Amino acid sequence: MPEFFDIHCHLDFPDYKNELPEVLARMKDKKVWGITVGVDLVSSKRCVEIAKVNEGIFASIGMHPTDSSGQDFDEKEFEKLVRSPKVVAVGECGLDYFHGKEIAKEKQKGIFRKHIEFAIKHSKPLMLHLRSGKDADAYDEALEILKEYPKARGNCHFFAGNLEQARKFVDLGFNISFTGVITFAKNYDEVIKNIPLERIMSETDAPFVAPVPYRGKRNESIYVEEVVKKIALIREEEYEKVKIKLIENAQLFFGLSDQKS
Repeated sequence: MPEFFDIHCHLDFPDYKNELPEVLARMKDKKVWGITVGVDLVSSKRCVEIAKVNEGIFASIGMHPTDSSGQDFDEKEFEKLVRSPKVVAVGECGLDYFHGKEIAKEKQKGIFRKHIEFAIKHSKPLMLHLRSGKDADAYDEALEILKEYPKARGNCHFFAGNLEQARKFVDLGFNISFTGVITFAKNYDEVIKNIPLERIMSETDAPFVAPVPYRGKRNESIYVEEVVKKIALIREEEYEKVKIKLIENAQLFFGLSDQKS
C-alpha cells in the first residue's frame, strides 16, 4: 500500500537530467507511487521503460494535443506499448486551445477521437489534457465528443474548469485530479468541495507547478503530499481519511488494487 499516489507526472522529462535515480529513490523512500505520462510516441516509450524497471511506477501512453502538429496517432506503434502490464492509461490527450493559431482545432479533435477509440479497444482509462483559449472552451467541446463514446472513461488531469463542467465529467464516469496549483490559488475550491471525494485524485504534473512551500522549484512526485493536505483542508475533512481515500481511488481507477508494483 503506497502512502501517496501521484497519478500524473513526467519522469522522462529532461528537467531531471541525471538526477532521475535520486528522484525515484525519494519516491520509494516516501512510498509514493506514480504514473509517468507520455506526451508523444518517443516520450511514451521512455515512460514505459521507466515503469518496467521501477516498483510502484506505471505509465500512460499518448500524444499531448500540442505535440500533434506534425504527427498523427500511430496506432501500430502504440499497440506495441499498450501490451505492457505497466501501462495503465492512454494519454495525455485531449484539446489545447491556449495557443489557438498553432494547431488546427479539427486536427486536434481527430487525434483525440483516435485516443478515445484506442482506449476503449484496450479497456484503458483516458488521461485528459484540456486547456481552453480565448475563443474556445476545451472542456465543453471535449464533453460533447465524449458523449458520443459511452464506453469511454478517464480522468481530467490538472482540472481548470468550473463546477458545472466538473459535474458533467463525473456524470460521464470520469474522475478529476488536482495539482499543486490548489495550494496557492482558490479558483478550484468550489469544485473540490462539491464533487464526491470518490471521484478525486491527486497529482503533481511534475516537473511543473510545485506546490507551496516548494513553489518556484522544480516539482517532484513526493510533493503530492501537499496537494493531499490541501484537498483535505478545502473539504474540511480529516486528513488521514482523505489521504487513504485518494490512494484507494487511484488504485481502483487504474486497476491496481491487486498489484504490488
